[in-house]
Amino acid sequence: MSELTREYFDRQMARVAHLHDVENLASKEDLKSAVAKLATKQDIREGLEELAHITSAGFARTEKRFDEIEKHLDVSEQLKIFERKFKQLEEALHIKL
Repeated sequence: MSELTREYFDRQMARVAHLHDVENLASKEDLKSAVAKLATKQDIREGLEELAHITSAGFARTEKRFDEIEKHLDVSEQLKIFERKFKQLEEALHIKL
C-alpha cells in the first residue's frame, strides 16, 4: 500500500512546476507595464465618439452628394419646358410632329 502511495506522490510531484519552469514567467512589473499600454474605458469611449462623429459626417456628405446628383438627374422640369417650347414651335410653324 505504501508503494502505491509513493508512486502517486511521485506522479503528482512530477506535475508540479519547478523553479526553473517558473523563472521564465512574467513578473508583476512586466504585467503592470503590459497593462499600462492597454486602452482604458475612457480611451474606448473617446474612440467610439470620434468614430460616431466621422461616420455621421460621412453620411451627411454622402446624402448631400446624393441630393446634388439627384438634382442633376431630375430632368422632369426641363422636359416640361422643352415640351412647351416644342408645342409653341409646332403652332408657329403650323405643323404637327
